[in-house]
Amino acid sequence: MVANNLVLVPGAGGVGRTVFEHLRAKDVPVRFMVRRDDERAAELRALGAEVVIGDLT
Repeated sequence: MVANNLVLVPGAGGVGRTVFEHLRAKDVPVRFMVRRDDERAAELRALGAEVVIGDLT
C-alpha cells in the first residue's frame, strides 16, 4: 500500500466496514486496527486492507 492518503480505521465493525468500502471504491489505501488477529482480520486483508493489531483503550 502507498503511504500517501492512508486512512486508519479503528474497528472492523459496521461503521468501520462501511467507511472502508467507500474509501476502497475511491482507491484510498486503508489500514484497520483490530484487537485480535482472527477471521475478520483475515477477511479484511483479503479485501485489500492492511491490518495492524492494537487496542485503543
